[in-house]
Amino acid sequence: MTATTFSAHQGSMNVILIISQDTDMVRVWKLLFEQRNCRVICETNQHDGLSSARLISPTLTILDLDLPHEERVRLCRDLRASANGTLLLINSSYRSIDVLEYKQAGVDETVPADVSPMGLLIKSLAWLARQDWIVPRKQSVQMYG
Repeated sequence: MTATTFSAHQGSMNVILIISQDTDMVRVWKLLFEQRNCRVICETNQHDGLSSARLISPTLTILDLDLPHEERVRLCRDLRASANGTLLLINSSYRSIDVLEYKQAGVDETVPADVSPMGLLIKSLAWLARQDWIVPRKQSVQMYG
């Protein structure tokens, strides 16, 4: 990651942050997103991933790190506090209690670990399309009655 700061919403380019140690999958995901005119930043550990999230405020973050459950929940909370964009968690466990905890920590969707690269791309593009019409999390909504 370079020291250059840029806005995640420059023009119409989406900025994707991938935090994963799976270099083979990262290479595939990066290529798929870049083919759709996305700027992709890849990090291999939670510290660098969180630093990048704070620096670039990505429109979409994909988290795929093998961490102890509590550490992963804490990282999800920290990522949510750092960025408004969609947070997708790739997770091998689908226990209801885990999914609920991740939701409460700010994860938008928990994706099974065996998701195909194209399946992840489709889910990601759907979430990015939603961001065009959903009020950002950090903005308050004024309701008139």
